[in-house]
Amino acid sequence: MKKTGKILLTDIRADRNREEALIKYLRLMAAGFENYATIKMSMNLFTLYEMSEEISLDRRDEIENYLDTLNMALRTIYVDKKGADEELLNDISGIREKITKSMQTLTYYTDALEIYEYILNRREPEILGTTDEELDTEQLANDMFNFVFAEKDKMIINTRIQDFIAQLPVRMTKTRFYDIISNSLSIYRGGEQKAVDDFVESIRDASLMKLDTDISDEYPKLAELYEKISKADYKQLDRAGFDEIADMITEATGIIQEAVTDYLMLTEIINDVLIVLYTDSFSDKNFLGKEYNTASGIIGEIVVADDIYQASDRFDNLFAELEGSQEAAYEDLVSLEANLEQLSGEYYDVYDSESIRSYFDNLFKADMLTSTSLFMDIDGVTPDIRVVNEEADEIYIEETKNSLVQDFDELFTRLNKLEKRSVMAKVLSLMPVFFNSQQEILEYFQYALSSCTDKGELTALRDIVGDMIY
Repeated sequence: MKKTGKILLTDIRADRNREEALIKYLRLMAAGFENYATIKMSMNLFTLYEMSEEISLDRRDEIENYLDTLNMALRTIYVDKKGADEELLNDISGIREKITKSMQTLTYYTDALEIYEYILNRREPEILGTTDEELDTEQLANDMFNFVFAEKDKMIINTRIQDFIAQLPVRMTKTRFYDIISNSLSIYRGGEQKAVDDFVESIRDASLMKLDTDISDEYPKLAELYEKISKADYKQLDRAGFDEIADMITEATGIIQEAVTDYLMLTEIINDVLIVLYTDSFSDKNFLGKEYNTASGIIGEIVVADDIYQASDRFDNLFAELEGSQEAAYEDLVSLEANLEQLSGEYYDVYDSESIRSYFDNLFKADMLTSTSLFMDIDGVTPDIRVVNEEADEIYIEETKNSLVQDFDELFTRLNKLEKRSVMAKVLSLMPVFFNSQQEILEYFQYALSSCTDKGELTALRDIVGDMIY
């Protein structure tokens, strides 16, 4: 593929039968996507079907409905050898949309539980009688500082700073909190508005702003647990109450983890199926070789099997033939895909050809579906909108900050003191590192610790930091 791609690209650049060469290149790229997605899918499909047999009863109908639709699509492609149609594409896209919505709900609950786990952890020493009244906050600040700078890698240093900020006691005014938000937003000045919007969205997600009753119906048990966890009086907790809340958080976390595991595996397969559906109609089949045929055979055996374990006897040995093929397929794809955006920018509208525009549109969707972000939004994605976003100027930054501050003001009126501190800590951990020097970092650690007079909270922090350092 790589050699043919280079030849075609040379012909395009040299204007040797450019339109013909461009079509061949796009069809070659489609084959690269289809080859990679099929091989990758064959490696994961058996695991998905095996995992589906262990789905909890309360979610089994949902997952089996998804699998039935997925199975129908795979039969159409790999058994019946029929091309994709609009109905099939809509069915698979519909599943992806539903799962994406469910993942958003689970993410909201995860953020919410982290808020209350933070509170509970800081009440633990007092409730269990393990408070250290002689704790040395200066030594703790130095230990944290030394751990942060034990590495030279800037990314590791920044990650450690943010991890500690997420755990430190929060004893700052709203004004100081808003100043930090403002300074963080100012970093994006001159960049793209979308980058600002994405950053603000992550803040809103993490701070409970978007958690509301509209999502309670989807996971009733999770909603019930969250209701009890969020309504508990953490200041008055005794040992029995502490254990009960801890057990509920553990149960809720388990529900989330189980669902997320299922959805991640499902979405990875769904994305690969969509890649094939977007590219199959125009991919150059001459470049789908032995490994593709082997992977297709494995998929076909799995989807027609009444018993996947019996069927595995017929294809287990085929996996040996695919050793290293996924990596090779990805390498071929990357060599072709690297030119997608530039070719689109130069030739998307040059020729009066609906086919060429359609090829570009579908390849851009396939490209996004190979992203490490499994749930990336691909609706309406076409080459003409993949352009530099509007600039985030001073006015845009200021308006965004004011809107966010207003929302925080409203949020804080609904939260008690412990909840506000927890939300602040969580939001601060998302901020780009807002220190100008190493000394400022040490001083921040010292200030955060010295300004907290709650020995129980400090003891909890020491234990958490100890787990992070040692």
